[in-house]
Amino acid sequence: MITGCGDSTCARTMPTAPRRQRLPTAVRIQQILDAALAEFSRQGYTAARMEDIAQAAQLSKGGLYAHFPSKEALLQTLLERLLERPLVEQQDWWPDHVQTLEQLVNAFVDHTLQRLAEPTTLPVLRLLLAESPRLPPAMRDWHQRMLQLHAQTHTRLMQRAIDQGLLPAHPAPLDCSLLLVPLLHSVFMILASGQPLTPSQLDALRPQHQALLLRLLRP
Repeated sequence: MITGCGDSTCARTMPTAPRRQRLPTAVRIQQILDAALAEFSRQGYTAARMEDIAQAAQLSKGGLYAHFPSKEALLQTLLERLLERPLVEQQDWWPDHVQTLEQLVNAFVDHTLQRLAEPTTLPVLRLLLAESPRLPPAMRDWHQRMLQLHAQTHTRLMQRAIDQGLLPAHPAPLDCSLLLVPLLHSVFMILASGQPLTPSQLDALRPQHQALLLRLLRP
């Protein structure tokens, strides 16, 4: 004989499906971007699937597409947030109380290494280096825009140093990409090793970068 149960009894005994937590949009977007970076780093951009990213972000596939219509849109937002936005926000960066070229170089190196030490910087750079031949065409336009932003930022920094008498005016236009040459060499060696960046590596990079920049900039 089948016996029924009262509403209160059934409510106590029947399991209920877990509900997805409703998060603020900004928090949810960041959660998706974190999951995307992890999947892109693990599988590569081409092999990564939206289904895997959705699962890592604790979303349904439809929930992921509600925020990002394509994998390309997701990658573009990831790069803009992690690389482009900080650069745009710091275009007018200048340290306080700088009176000598040495002080400016030291502050610039500290500022640059601080960005390098952020947990997302090296994974994104590794992704770009490994996947650049397979990235969508729109990403190539983004890359060119990033190079222009870097050039504008460093040109502005060099001109201000000249205006304040910290650097002599050069008779020929100076290639401001030289400011990043020591750092780019170090980044390449770190990425090639496949190991995470350690505080001791940062401490070793600092005086090397400072010495090379002073050698490049001094007349």
